[in-house]
Amino acid sequence: MKKDVKDIKNIGDIIDMRSFEVMAETSTPNEFKSLILTLEGKKIDETGGRVEKFDRKNIGNFYEDTVENYLRELSSVKSIKKETISELIKNIQDGDISSREILMEGSLKLVAKTALYYSKVGTSYIELVQDGLMGIIKAIDNYDPDCFMDFSEYMGFWIKYEMIQSNKLIVEELKSPIVAYFKNMKVEVYKSENKIINSEIKETYEAEIKRVLNMDMEEFENLQKINEYGFLIKKEDREEAEVYKSIAEIDMELAKVEKLMSVSNLANKFTAAEIKILDLYYGLSGKRKYFEEIGEILDMQPSKVKAEVEKLMIKLKYNGKKVWIDED
Repeated sequence: MKKDVKDIKNIGDIIDMRSFEVMAETSTPNEFKSLILTLEGKKIDETGGRVEKFDRKNIGNFYEDTVENYLRELSSVKSIKKETISELIKNIQDGDISSREILMEGSLKLVAKTALYYSKVGTSYIELVQDGLMGIIKAIDNYDPDCFMDFSEYMGFWIKYEMIQSNKLIVEELKSPIVAYFKNMKVEVYKSENKIINSEIKETYEAEIKRVLNMDMEEFENLQKINEYGFLIKKEDREEAEVYKSIAEIDMELAKVEKLMSVSNLANKFTAAEIKILDLYYGLSGKRKYFEEIGEILDMQPSKVKAEVEKLMIKLKYNGKKVWIDED
């Protein structure tokens, strides 16, 4: 179900990050384009949320060796000044290609920092950055200069939206076979209840299938074909599958899967304190700092800062194994 802006948990002008993720995850680009203007002046609390405890056994096997080089290169890139952005946007909307390039390059650090907050266990940092850049393009293409929202704020929301949609694709890849498995159980229970032996369903069943199983005939028939090839429920698993005696029971399990396997329920990679260290070390919010300087700012020993940076880069380079937040 699509999340409406009125459903977002907020205190004053602060929006709960997880409820924002639900809204963005369940909104189409056109829906988000309308919702975004209702968020004017609001900030997303990106410091909360569960962060999975670092464990080298849980780092996963997907390694992004370009991450460190990318962040080092960014340290020499100058961020664009807020007062310059409005002029660039006007030039872009007048067709100036060079202004678009300047805006994109000047926003690279913002995207890189935002990606740290939206990095989830099991997701790719570089992919988040790439999708964040797509968010800048979406912001440029959709921005109305006559609207009351400042472009910098408008762009920030689009960057986050595209990153959440990127994470959603990974969640859907994980969820699809599980959902298909349970849907196939529904088909099997339905066929058993109606004593349907062969795979051919009479036209008289079509309306009932839509009503009872909440699927069209094409999906119904495809699930049967897949199952016949043994891709979903193997013979040795059929006994276990039969513990679900009714379609209502299976629907309850499907609802649990939908609730659990969502972007907002995927554990974060970093705490706010860890992001602060990476931010300072790679100069994502200003000039790059070194271990001694970071130590003075955060009241840490330089050796401790160095060890933290090394640990955090391992977390950043490896995708990590998927970890869901258990709300039960």
